[in-house]
Amino acid sequence: MNRQILTSAFTLAAIVVILSISGCKRYDHAQDFKLQSEVVDPSDTAKKQIFLTGTKSIDSVDVNALKFDFFRIEIDNYPDTVKVYARVFDTSGNFVTNMADPYIKDRDKKYFHSLREQLGKNYNIREAPIPEFHVREFGAKDSIPYSIVMSVDYSGSMSGVMNAIFEGTEIFVSMKMDFDKIALTTFNKDFDIKVPMSSDKKQILNLYRGKRNQNFGYFSAVNDAVGNCIGLFDGTPENFPRIMVIFSDGDDNYSKTKLGALVDSAKKNKINIFTVAFGYSRDENLKFLAEYTGGKFYKVKSKEELTAVFRDIYMSLRNYYLITYHPPKYWGYHKVYATMHAEGMQDTLTADGEYDTSDLWKDLGDSFTRPILFDFDSSRVKPESFPILDEIADQMYSRPRLKLEIQGHTDNVGKMEYNQKLSDARALAVYEALIKRGVEKNRLRSRGFGMSQPIITNDTPENRSKNRRTQFIIIAK
Repeated sequence: MNRQILTSAFTLAAIVVILSISGCKRYDHAQDFKLQSEVVDPSDTAKKQIFLTGTKSIDSVDVNALKFDFFRIEIDNYPDTVKVYARVFDTSGNFVTNMADPYIKDRDKKYFHSLREQLGKNYNIREAPIPEFHVREFGAKDSIPYSIVMSVDYSGSMSGVMNAIFEGTEIFVSMKMDFDKIALTTFNKDFDIKVPMSSDKKQILNLYRGKRNQNFGYFSAVNDAVGNCIGLFDGTPENFPRIMVIFSDGDDNYSKTKLGALVDSAKKNKINIFTVAFGYSRDENLKFLAEYTGGKFYKVKSKEELTAVFRDIYMSLRNYYLITYHPPKYWGYHKVYATMHAEGMQDTLTADGEYDTSDLWKDLGDSFTRPILFDFDSSRVKPESFPILDEIADQMYSRPRLKLEIQGHTDNVGKMEYNQKLSDARALAVYEALIKRGVEKNRLRSRGFGMSQPIITNDTPENRSKNRRTQFIIIAK
């Protein structure tokens, strides 16, 4: 099992770090940080963000001062496997080591005790225990090579944060391990490659220092920059980790690329997107990118935190506990809970995180299908499809602006008129089943298309089964 997980870790690919400081003239990031720093109480350690700064062994820390969280959740291989990247750290920012194979010191001790999932967010919520899971520790000795692209938004008023960005970028590059490759880029309405992909740390820093003050401009195309950075991985080894990290105030006023298209591209290229919002930011799109690509969303409120995030990201990519398990099949919202306890701890720690296996990251006009089953030659939905209808209802509850068209499709067996009537009835049956689950009528419509829109030729029984489908079109979101 260890060999399998280690192999999967080595098949991770390249990391894109996009530091986007978007902007319009109406944003003053220096003032934003100043104002937000004033409302942060430095003595409130319960709410203070902790960023990783180093490592310590479990036998050299105060176990009652530990924190346990999920750095990110990867669902590239769902529903076969889910990977949870977890961290244990103290209040000084030290990642705590030696708690799992292959680095655990005392094999009689067990630190990670339970794992479970919550399925659904608003409708028919249920618990699913995970009886079997595996934990493997990764650290600096695990030489996993990364390809990294950092991109800074050079639009708008930048004077308040550029020194923090310059300092943080140098910290990030200085932490680069020998086999890592890094490229540095900037953008406003245009995309500029400051440093092409390189493994030479000295060369990266020299080129960056020489070009970092060039090509500031107006407007901000964050989405377009993400797409351009994805393209920079052409020609890089496919078996390297691929992660994108975006530092941004979230204000995109120039992009032509849609969010759904970016998520689709990131998923196809197995890229996890990390987003870091700063100042008085627009967080919605940044959270969206992180949630649907298995990344992490950060929120920073000072220039000190902004600088610290650079180090935290790199350290968290190198130091983590990888929890792998076979998840319950549920095409929608999942919440994962794990518990951790060490000898001498007064309380058991619980970490939690979310992931979503629905297709609703897609753009307006896009479609998805679900295997809703009907009795033969009938529009009666089979009971085994009720959980699928529950999943869709939960998604509708969670997204109040979402509207769907329900489409019924058949194969080419039988007369055209009969298939048209059957597809109408089946689409209507799904519509009525969702209404019964509390979805408003004005958010749904049903249409039958009979045999008129096959997705594959009807020349084999298997192909005909694919054409007999219930399809959903996103008509508003």
